Amino acid sequence: MKYFFLAFGLILCLNITAQELPKKSKIFVRVYNVEGQKIAKGKMLKITDNSLVLKKGNRSVAVPLSDIMYIKTKRTNNHNVLIGGSGGLAFSLFGLSQSNSDGWSTLGFVVLTPVFVAIGSGIGYITSLFKKSIHYSIQGDPIKWQGFKEVMFAPQ
Repeated sequence: MKYFFLAFGLILCLNITAQELPKKSKIFVRVYNVEGQKIAKGKMLKITDNSLVLKKGNRSVAVPLSDIMYIKTKRTNNHNVLIGGSGGLAFSLFGLSQSNSDGWSTLGFVVLTPVFVAIGSGIGYITSLFKKSIHYSIQGDPIKWQGFKEVMFAPQ
């Protein structure tokens, strides 16, 4: 009986696909124009021959190829710092909600909240150092655009 369970466990652990699936186009990107200004950001919904369609919230935005100078993947480093700081704030608020309502716990909340926010922001900054954002230079060139499309839909 133990051999049956061992064989069953091994079968569940096997990867049955014959080849890797193409990348999903749900990668977060930031699109910049010729002046270096960010013109759009969001998750890639569709890549056509002459535009990039991004999804931001409930709406989609089509950016024409002629407006795209370069594309960066992933979010900015400030995003990681903000998420870390909000995690520190949430930790502090959780501690306040669990304590009794005397003056010392409120004083501890007032004193320790900036400390926890600073620690969370520091952790967010450290994680941003290990983030591998990729820079794709397009410059409105259809050949570079075709290369970008191939990279986005290549197997992982």
